[in-house]
Amino acid sequence: MMTPRQQRLHAMTQQTHDSNCWIWQGQVSNSGYGRVMETQPDRSTKMVSAQTASYHAFVGAVPDGHLVRQRCGQRLCINPDHLELLAV
Repeated sequence: MMTPRQQRLHAMTQQTHDSNCWIWQGQVSNSGYGRVMETQPDRSTKMVSAQTASYHAFVGAVPDGHLVRQRCGQRLCINPDHLELLAV
């Protein structure tokens, strides 16, 4: 069963049947990646990439010095099975 946070993110996607990508249907940045407002631990809000929000919701925290990227190559995919950490 999904948490409310996971449900909200998943509801903003359209699933592709050929690649099983969850294509983000919300706001998109100029660089072509999804983005969403996320509430921080101190209750402030911050704009983050949709893939980072998905990673937070389904997998866990992103360690310092890392970014989240899509292994599938689809910039709008937020399927947690397609996400991986990349050291920067």
